[in-house]
Amino acid sequence: MKFLRVLLVLSIFASCATEDDYVPYEIEQVFSENLDKVIKVDIIYVQPSNKSSKVSYGLNENHFITNLNGSFFHRYGIGLEMGEVKTLYNDELYDLKDNRGEESRVFLRETQDFYNTNRINIYVMKRSNTVAIAGIGKDKRALITDEFLYTSTAPHEIGHALGLHHYPEEGNIMSQIRPYLRKDFTNAQVDTLKETLDKISE
Repeated sequence: MKFLRVLLVLSIFASCATEDDYVPYEIEQVFSENLDKVIKVDIIYVQPSNKSSKVSYGLNENHFITNLNGSFFHRYGIGLEMGEVKTLYNDELYDLKDNRGEESRVFLRETQDFYNTNRINIYVMKRSNTVAIAGIGKDKRALITDEFLYTSTAPHEIGHALGLHHYPEEGNIMSQIRPYLRKDFTNAQVDTLKETLDKISE
């Protein structure tokens, strides 16, 4: 029983490893004007305290949100809408290599006072500042490393941020198996996402 409790705790706070999500994949984009739920998304760049610019990330935030909608969310009646773009200056979070095995706890602790509870908060940081971590997601917050923004890691971590857990079926967005094949949510997962959005949306 003690082993099961430990396993449960690890599964709740586990960071998502990079595995093989680098493999190119294509998903036909679908856009809809008839959406059941729309939620704002804040993009938050993680920077060290001695840096004043987000230029090094080179992300087009609107294009990123459009890609998420077309590739993953609009087909389920869920829309992501661009919110604010911010910068979090935090040396502890910026370099997670010194916190191996504790990444999720560090992420949640260091962002506790820097997120909007009525939105999805996506934190972007350098993949080079982690060890085998592609992203983390929980409690309306998703950390996505810059090299994985346009892979299935992004909707996977958003799923975690909205209350979804890992799912064992290949091809499911919440699967840990062959991430490059992930593209679908189940009906039950979509219901959970929409229920969570009902609770947090403005």
